[in-house]
Amino acid sequence: MKKIYNIFTLLVVAFIGLSLTACSEDDYDTNPYNKSGVNLLAFGPSPNTRSEEIRITGTNLTAVDKVVFPGGTIERAGQIINVSGAEVEKAQFNAVDNENIYVNIPQETVPGHIKLVVGLDTITSEGTLTFTEPIEVTSVSPTEELNAGDEISIKGDYVYNIAEVIFTSGVSGAPVVAEDFTYVSREEIRLRVPLAAESGTIAMNDGADWELEYKEPLNVITATVTGVTPSADFGQEIQITGNNLHTVESVLFPGGVAADFTVSADNKTITAIVPAECKSGAISLLLYSGAALTTDEFAVPTVTITSIEPNSDLVEGDVVTLTGENFDRIIGVSVPGYGDLEPEDYTITGDQLVFIVPEGMTDGNVVLTQNSNITASIGVEIRKLEGVIWMGKKDMDSWSDNWSIQRWGDADLWKKFREAISGPGQLTVHYKKTSSDFALKVISGDSWNIQLSGAQYDEWGNNIVDDPESGDYVINLSAEDAATMFGSDENGQGLIIAGIGYQLQYIKFVAAGAERTIWEGNEDLSDGHQPYIGSDAGAEFKEVDAAAGNVVRFYIEPTDPEWYFEVYEGHWGPLYGKWTGENTDLVVGQQGAVALTLTQAMIDAAYQQQWWGGIFVVQGKVKLTKVTVAPL
Repeated sequence: MKKIYNIFTLLVVAFIGLSLTACSEDDYDTNPYNKSGVNLLAFGPSPNTRSEEIRITGTNLTAVDKVVFPGGTIERAGQIINVSGAEVEKAQFNAVDNENIYVNIPQETVPGHIKLVVGLDTITSEGTLTFTEPIEVTSVSPTEELNAGDEISIKGDYVYNIAEVIFTSGVSGAPVVAEDFTYVSREEIRLRVPLAAESGTIAMNDGADWELEYKEPLNVITATVTGVTPSADFGQEIQITGNNLHTVESVLFPGGVAADFTVSADNKTITAIVPAECKSGAISLLLYSGAALTTDEFAVPTVTITSIEPNSDLVEGDVVTLTGENFDRIIGVSVPGYGDLEPEDYTITGDQLVFIVPEGMTDGNVVLTQNSNITASIGVEIRKLEGVIWMGKKDMDSWSDNWSIQRWGDADLWKKFREAISGPGQLTVHYKKTSSDFALKVISGDSWNIQLSGAQYDEWGNNIVDDPESGDYVINLSAEDAATMFGSDENGQGLIIAGIGYQLQYIKFVAAGAERTIWEGNEDLSDGHQPYIGSDAGAEFKEVDAAAGNVVRFYIEPTDPEWYFEVYEGHWGPLYGKWTGENTDLVVGQQGAVALTLTQAMIDAAYQQQWWGGIFVVQGKVKLTKVTVAPL
């Protein structure tokens, strides 16, 4: 037997990292530069020849119990031998010391990794043992209509030196190593088509310098989906049907939620449990190859909102009712500007949910949460606070239920009103009528007899209200009225609101000459949207007392280099104005306003009810955020 004890330089030195796979508490150090542990540093020569000697170098190698060479299913002397690993016990080593093991390569060895067994621990090389005989491949069969798991045969000479066969795959190739071959002989190897394989060429190598891409591609049948259970509840079982479903690596329900699953013996049915966090939609099947398939739409019970009442002009304390479906599945409620409501802040009865508007709620969406992937939302609007100096819910059920601001009363409220009403302007008292026995009285002074010059009174001193159902009583305060009410801390007479048959909800004041908002939103007109601004009968103009000579400002943000903005009469009548980058200083992405001066003809047109339209209708390549009028 040929000895190479005296050869220091190996033909091929494969430096390798080590891993202790048993992970027991032991004294073996995996640091290759620490001489106190057992380490495998190199082996060679490689490529080598079966039955020839190989040298393994490392540290503390006298502690090694045996060397395990890569093995498989081997044909020897006409007989098939299944070898889990070609093992060489310590007693069979040719020589061993702390730094070297000399051992002959067993005939049953196939290309692969060498292992050192130390007690219960195994040290595995990263380098691959290969062999020198020249490989010749003459055939691969079959090549057509292959399924994952089918066996193919590779024939030729010295094919038992093939270390790896790599199938085409969308991931990074689907390799099958020699130790997983189902049959090995000099003239033939057999192996199974891996789950990740796709149609295409196969490549082979010996773990060293030899590589081959076989000339004829393989036709691998991929997975297909033919059906899915159309709907189910969470936690229930569903089935996905198709072919070759054993090549499915993972099942993702809508929302990206993974689920455990089983595949039937004929590979035609996947059974899975609907996870609690999914939503309705198509289910994705991710294949071992990296490809993906999707099913038809699949539905789970989903929270939906069909109505909300009321949904606008909301104030703190209002009771809001949502109606919909599957409300029993709601796990959380969020309102805009406030956040999540506590469970005690809302009630669910059947398909209705009721909550009370909390302090700090803003315009936006009420959101009902069913799970991390299912929510339902609906928009709400709070009462606009522009010019509002008091808001609340004061019931006027009798004449003794008056509301007042006096200089000897609430100091903060007195200061707020005095600063707001410092001159002429419009005072609006907003109420909700609660009884047919209705009367409203707005006066100044602590003696209940100082009437305001901008208001009309009947013979009993009550205000004359033209339309009690409207909810707004507007008084054009003069400078003298303002001075009488809040002119000074010493002489101001304050404000008294009394009456019967209504609920006082807010008071607002807009100073003379102030810009007043008649429309606010966030309308992107770039996609051809043409919104109406204001109501069909021009109520917004009436509210601000619009007059000829007033200025209407449209706050816009151009969205296109060739932007334009057009304003028409609200029933697609005359063009009132057109603006572009040539006649304004506005640029794309910049917020600003364009101004339109009202004529009496424009105002008259706004007040002509036509059962559709508005005060204005607009279009252009801009975003529109606000429309204002300076009415006085």
